[in-house]
Amino acid sequence: MTDAAQLLNESAAVLLDFDGPVTPLMPAPANMHAADAGRQALTAHGATPPNDIATTSDHLAVIRWTGTYAPSDLADVENACTAAEIESARTCTPTPGAHALLAALHAAGTPVVIVSNNAAEPIRVYLGRHGLMGYVRDVVGRPFMRPDLMKPHPHTVRRALEMAGVAAQDAVLIGDSVSDIEVARAADVQSIGYATTQQRGTELREAGADAVIESMLRLVRTGDLN
Repeated sequence: MTDAAQLLNESAAVLLDFDGPVTPLMPAPANMHAADAGRQALTAHGATPPNDIATTSDHLAVIRWTGTYAPSDLADVENACTAAEIESARTCTPTPGAHALLAALHAAGTPVVIVSNNAAEPIRVYLGRHGLMGYVRDVVGRPFMRPDLMKPHPHTVRRALEMAGVAAQDAVLIGDSVSDIEVARAADVQSIGYATTQQRGTELREAGADAVIESMLRLVRTGDLN
C-alpha cells in the first residue's frame, strides 16, 4: 500500500471529504436530529417510509429514499435536513490535524476542493466560523434535488477536479467512507482513507484505498507538502 504522506506530496490537488476528515459534522444525537427532521417533512406530506428508513440515524438515507419513492416531497425533506446540518455546523468541533493540514496545503499552493454529500451551505458555515474559507478553492456539496448524484456517483468529484484545474490522475481524495473510496476509483483518482477504527480501516482497504491513515495529524506531521 502506498505511503499516505508520499501520495499527498505527489498530488497537484486535494479533494477532501468534509464530515469526518474536517469535522465530525453529524455526531450523535445530531445525526438522529437531522434524520428526524427529514422524516417529519415526509410525514407532513403523508408519506410512510419503511422501517429501515423510519428508524435510521442517517439523514442521507432518508434523502435517498425520498428521491426514489417520494420525489414530490424531496425539496422539503432536503431543506429540513440541510437546516439540521447548518445547526450542527455552528457547534461541531474540528477533527485533530484537519485545520493544520488545510493551512499547510494552502501554504504549499496545493488547491483543495471540499467534496461532500452534505449540503454546501453548512460546510461554508463551518469554514467561515474558523476562518478557513481562504484555504479552499471551492465547495462541492450535495446536488440539490439530485440524491442520485451523491457519492459514490462520480458527478461531484468530476466537478471538483474541474474547479481544481487538474486531471484525475494528478489529484488525491481523502475520505472516511467506503463510498469515498468507490467514487475515487470510479473517477480514476487516487485515495487516502481516514479510519478511526480498525474495522473501518479494513473496509477502506478492501474498497481499494491507495493508503489508509488513522489520524489526520499523520499527514501534517509526516508530509513535507513540497
